[in-house]
Amino acid sequence: MAVSKYFANTHIAEVVDLSQGELQGASFIDKFGYNGQVGTGYETVWSGSNIYTYIETAGTAVVTSSNTSDDNGGTVLVQGLDADYNEVSETLTIGGAAGTVEFHRVHRASLATANTGDTNSGTVTITVDTKSAAIIDPGYGQTLMALYTIPKGKTGFLFQIDIGNSKQTELEAKIVVRNGASGVWNTKSFITTREGFSEKNFHIPVSIPQKNDIELRVKGSATSAVSGGFELVLVDK
Repeated sequence: MAVSKYFANTHIAEVVDLSQGELQGASFIDKFGYNGQVGTGYETVWSGSNIYTYIETAGTAVVTSSNTSDDNGGTVLVQGLDADYNEVSETLTIGGAAGTVEFHRVHRASLATANTGDTNSGTVTITVDTKSAAIIDPGYGQTLMALYTIPKGKTGFLFQIDIGNSKQTELEAKIVVRNGASGVWNTKSFITTREGFSEKNFHIPVSIPQKNDIELRVKGSATSAVSGGFELVLVDK
């Protein structure tokens, strides 16, 4: 399949078809995250305020909340990959038993039903392999995590990254990619910015093979709140 079909001379109808999953063999991924306490050392743009720790051994997921009285009984849709890097998902009950689907990666979780009100009151944590695989901050209803893993049988093409800084501080942002077999992280793009919003578009998209992890990491000259994300097109191999 010609990758150029999705990047060169693309008109609006094709963009809409892509976003709706109507272009055969291709799909669109928009990953966006937020880290409210980015310091002077690199952190992943996600709710954990640290470098994200990946699941080492595939396992079932458990969903808990810091506000059990309001959130327990609600449900969360967990999306990710299994041990073979195939896409999987499962809807689990907050405060309930572990699920039956084994996750090796979790790249998104969203509130499906709320026990109280119309969103989560507490911090909802999805735990796999004793690790916080995903976090939904209070009131957001879904994860804000700028990381993803390319599924089996797909090639990812990175064509945009963005970063937002809440303060007049210098910020360094990098897209890093890790080969699942070697465990080595490589920097694929780098942005320096000061306050406000910055965006980088790739005239020639960066190709990312199957089973590779990709994430956005940032650090600042002082503590600040940072938003950021990236956009991918997945194409069948």
